[in-house]
Amino acid sequence: MTQEQGGDEIRPSPSELLKRGYSEDEISHIYELGRLFLENGEVRRAEAIFQGLTEIAPEFPAGWLGLSYVGIQNKNLDDAIFAARQALRLDPEFNEALLYLVCCLLSIGDYTTAGTYLGELGEKIEGGAITHPNMIRFYKAQLMRYQNR
Repeated sequence: MTQEQGGDEIRPSPSELLKRGYSEDEISHIYELGRLFLENGEVRRAEAIFQGLTEIAPEFPAGWLGLSYVGIQNKNLDDAIFAARQALRLDPEFNEALLYLVCCLLSIGDYTTAGTYLGELGEKIEGGAITHPNMIRFYKAQLMRYQNR
């Protein structure tokens, strides 16, 4: 699968989506609708959107990220972990998904795995591969959780 990654945008190749009858823009708009529901606190609606999105475009990592966030909000960490791992399976460099996975792993007490991933993320931040302030803040919050266990 080919993907473009710029900012928060991750897109599967056009041929993969056209097989299902959806354009890249349509998939992107569906994803943005799910994000809008999350921003407005409408977790159930967001869950329905992301669930549908992962059914019509299972190769779209951001859809799985949305489901991971929903799982965290619903305190269903098994689902959140599964969805984060799906996103990472599709895009191993999806740092936001890795941070969500770390958050879940810390919550279930898997400090060894979480610590390993925190180390990887820390190296990426130090190396300049992660520069978004929100990502760095989220990383620091998870690092503090890890250190204060």
